[in-house]
Amino acid sequence: MSLEACINIQPKVIKMLMNSYKKNRLSHAYLFEGEKGTKKKEIALEFAKLLYCEETGNVCDRCINCLRIEHNNHPNVLIIEPENNTIKKEQVLYLQQEYSKTNLEPGPKIYIIVNIDKMSNNAANSILKFIEEPQEETYTILITDNIHQILPTIISRCQVINFQPIPKKEIINYLIQHKIDPYIASICAHLTNDLEEALIIASDDNINHVIDLVKTIGQAILTKKENLIVIAENSQIDLSKNKKSLEYFLDILLMYMRDIKNVDNDNDNVIFIHELDFMKNHINRLTSDKIIYNINEILKSKISLEYNANTVLLIDHLLINLM
Repeated sequence: MSLEACINIQPKVIKMLMNSYKKNRLSHAYLFEGEKGTKKKEIALEFAKLLYCEETGNVCDRCINCLRIEHNNHPNVLIIEPENNTIKKEQVLYLQQEYSKTNLEPGPKIYIIVNIDKMSNNAANSILKFIEEPQEETYTILITDNIHQILPTIISRCQVINFQPIPKKEIINYLIQHKIDPYIASICAHLTNDLEEALIIASDDNINHVIDLVKTIGQAILTKKENLIVIAENSQIDLSKNKKSLEYFLDILLMYMRDIKNVDNDNDNVIFIHELDFMKNHINRLTSDKIIYNINEILKSKISLEYNANTVLLIDHLLINLM
């Protein structure tokens, strides 16, 4: 990811880091915190490039240093990530050993620890000692999706930088640039805050069938003219055999029901914009209580799916309750 792309996604973060760099006021330890998909690791790498790029004060993405950092083979830039969903004490000890060594090449040492909330207690205590006694020209970047899982003593020794969710408009534009239909892009952008994940979803062979099924079921809920189970059985996709598609279905159906709920008050934020006129023409057939009931039933189904409920029974139970 280029520095320019990062500026579009996290302008406040980049501005703050650039200002600190230009004023020679960089912190020895940063804590990048924010939702999954907000490009914390990518911007940590751009920060490392900034300190090493041959174009001083810039990130060219062409020089040997930028390319080595991008491909994770610069000797002074070390990245630690969880192994089996845990950062172990041994990994931190390895980091400390590297920390104490003389640089093989001139320049600062940069340590990036991804998902620090996955640290064991022993590892967390070790990293605390590590950042309490910083050496010159050494920078540590801790990354987390869940700051509430981090020891307060670690947080207090870092400069905390908050990463905002990527604006939906940016995700939609990113998908459109990758040849995704704008209508599909607007729906998929609301399934995740991650650009790459949104593209994976939008490129899924089944996503169009899922969206078509949601629209058909949504219209049937409004008109009360068709049996929802029959609609699902005649669909081009068997949700009971594809858990990921079922997850998408529940999330997108939830969007549709929330659009119905907000159609009279918040048209600017309607996701199913092509369905807006249909919703307005049939909204009087549903009471507010029924709309809220349907939303809650979908939320219950999402929870049941997380607990590995029988998918056939889950789908049938949901569709019966939505009618």
